[in-house]
Amino acid sequence: MTIEFLPIVEAGFNAILEYLASHTIFCLVPAFFIAGAMSTLIPKDKLLKYLGKDSPKYKAYPLAVVAGLLLAACSCTVIPLFAGIRKSGAGLGPAMVFLYTAPATNIVAVLYTGSLIGWDIAFSRIGFSISFAILIGLTISRMFPDKPDYTNTGFGQTVEQSSVKRLIFLFAALIAILFVGTRVETEWIRHIIEIILVGIIALIMWKMFTKSEFMDWMKETLGFVKTIGPLLIAGVFFSGILIYLLPQNIISDYVGDNSLFALIMPVAFGAFAYFPTLVEVPMANAFLQLGMAKGPLLAYLLADPVISLPSILAVRKYIGSKRIAVYVGMIVVLSILGGFIYGSLNG
Repeated sequence: MTIEFLPIVEAGFNAILEYLASHTIFCLVPAFFIAGAMSTLIPKDKLLKYLGKDSPKYKAYPLAVVAGLLLAACSCTVIPLFAGIRKSGAGLGPAMVFLYTAPATNIVAVLYTGSLIGWDIAFSRIGFSISFAILIGLTISRMFPDKPDYTNTGFGQTVEQSSVKRLIFLFAALIAILFVGTRVETEWIRHIIEIILVGIIALIMWKMFTKSEFMDWMKETLGFVKTIGPLLIAGVFFSGILIYLLPQNIISDYVGDNSLFALIMPVAFGAFAYFPTLVEVPMANAFLQLGMAKGPLLAYLLADPVISLPSILAVRKYIGSKRIAVYVGMIVVLSILGGFIYGSLNG
């Protein structure tokens, strides 16, 4: 029994060691800092003022996407946030866009997908997810229109120009660190540029932000690390075990092509199984190594983070059976369609 058990555990730990060596310093760490900055420094309360029932769609829907990008939330964690913005007056369409994008396109998920699986998958994931979120929001709002609300007078406020300027500088430097760390291959050049960029960020924080803003940023970043970090390690560990235990031909035989059956299988699995945020990425990487085709892989990534059986039951309480049926049905169909398009173009 011990002889059989130890290789399994060893496979899990080897996956963790390989992941930490390849993806932590130059991808995951900057991603956590970016997520922390987006969560604390961008004035979400002002953005949410534009999500009301009577706000123009060209403002409400893009801002709902942006609000979703600020969060690293799983399909269940986002539900209280969805309920909160809905209660505060957000229209059904923008609220559904937020419900979709927060788990599907948050900045950490996209960066993690790019570093672990590939940037072609990451960019396709975010492109399809944003398109699908807006399409779902528009469809549901057309099928189940909100009643006009003339009591909300908070619209029209804008973020101060100086605030926008300093955020542009900060995020440009943070994204540059991520880009250099993952793209510059010569080690000494990479280290020099990274040091310079860290100095630039320190100067930006000193000149343009308060000490309390800096401390809030650090606390939020640490919070992401504490909350998401253990889940990522657990996901990598179990994906290593999955690769060790599953014969490659099982995955390749059933989901190794771009057929309709191969696309439906991972979407059905992802739509009802629950995984904490970002765990779908190491799982998808394990499936890829075992022979899953890229079309079904993307279809899985489009469906898995967004819905699960617990989230479906919970959201149903807020929007009713008809709306949740349309929501889930569109996610399943669009995820299969997105996987088919990507698989056909990259077969």
